[in-house]
Amino acid sequence: MPEFSDLLVEQVRLNRAWIEKVLGATAGLAEWYRGLVLGKWNSLPRGDARVEAVYAVDSSSGLIEVSGGGVLLVTRALSLSVGGKQKRRLAVDALYPRNLMDFEHYVRLTREHLEHLVALDSLDEDPRFVLVDGSLYGRMIHVLKDLDLEDREDFMFTYVETYSSFLREALNRGVTVVGVSKDSRSTLFKEEVLKEEVVRVARENGVDVSELLALWAWLKRRPREVLKEVRKRASSGLYPARIYELFEEARSSTPDSKILLYARPGEGYTTPLLLKISKVQAGQIEVALDESVGDQVEKLGRFFSKSRDKMGEEFEEKVKALVSMLKEYPPVATFYAILGHGDDPIRVDVVSRELQELGVAKNSLALDSSKFISSDVKGITGVISLLRSMYAGVKDYNILLMEADRRVKITERSLEIYRGILMKELGAYFLPSRGERRVHYP
Repeated sequence: MPEFSDLLVEQVRLNRAWIEKVLGATAGLAEWYRGLVLGKWNSLPRGDARVEAVYAVDSSSGLIEVSGGGVLLVTRALSLSVGGKQKRRLAVDALYPRNLMDFEHYVRLTREHLEHLVALDSLDEDPRFVLVDGSLYGRMIHVLKDLDLEDREDFMFTYVETYSSFLREALNRGVTVVGVSKDSRSTLFKEEVLKEEVVRVARENGVDVSELLALWAWLKRRPREVLKEVRKRASSGLYPARIYELFEEARSSTPDSKILLYARPGEGYTTPLLLKISKVQAGQIEVALDESVGDQVEKLGRFFSKSRDKMGEEFEEKVKALVSMLKEYPPVATFYAILGHGDDPIRVDVVSRELQELGVAKNSLALDSSKFISSDVKGITGVISLLRSMYAGVKDYNILLMEADRRVKITERSLEIYRGILMKELGAYFLPSRGERRVHYP
């Protein structure tokens, strides 16, 4: 049969259960989540905000292969105001990408790093809001380790320093930073909703909440062991069966965006979560930000061995400075919003002075306390009104961010121009790879 269609039909029938799990939900699961989601769903605030003093930040990158296995990485970032003012940054990097996984990670980090630099530049224009394409919280929890790229091993130190500087300066100036993600795979909302349900069921049935939440805290790191223990307790009658169901669903990789689609809540937004990092991932281990400096240096040293060799005696001071900057990361309010009928949810992260003050108050709360905050906390409704004002339908979820994306995107035409400039500037030193030489000339 043409296009291997007979094999496609065979595979779909063979793997129907898995495919349907990803594409949609059973009626029972959809209804189950609908009840949980609607309990955290809020109507959009009335009225739109005036769109002024707003900058949108985005970036793009392109690769030019050269002979001998090297590549030139061109990265550019743009901060664009409503009135058309621009702040621009561009970086050119020459590398031998021995480790492709680390190289791809470096490309993403470099784009975000340039976004932070150009966002810093835009603060000089006294905006009220800076919109960033992507998650603010996600940038705080990158895994800390050496990059297997020559002379870029310690790039994470530079990355954290710049991001920390941008957020600190924005807060000092009273600027609200908003991260907007169209395609989020986060499960934070789902996990918190399920955790609240676990606590509710436990209290109704006289189950020790602190003991149960201790198991919950280990679920991500040791899912098989935790589920086995919870199943055993449920089978013996110590726990209601509902608790095991909640643990099992929390372990699944179903993202927040999918459960919102299951629930079909209509236009509105979820009650925000307030997130603050207390630990970071270094390689395969966690480093608590409140543990001793000696332990932090020892743990980070295991995964920054090349950086340690490169920095020498300065390494310990660099680690202390790194941890200090991580501790200074402000709290982030994160929520999902559906701005138009039939549209997909967008994830929104917010950093502001008001949330920073609220974060200090939340720090002393107990383990079983919720990360959810009031849906109308000062600043959140203003951000939603701003996003509604910049919403132009399913294909144009934010007109300013999309225009920044259009202007900054590196196209094939852009790379053609850059190749010509590089050939002119570098002359004999710039020799494209064999494939490039077939079609590109000085």
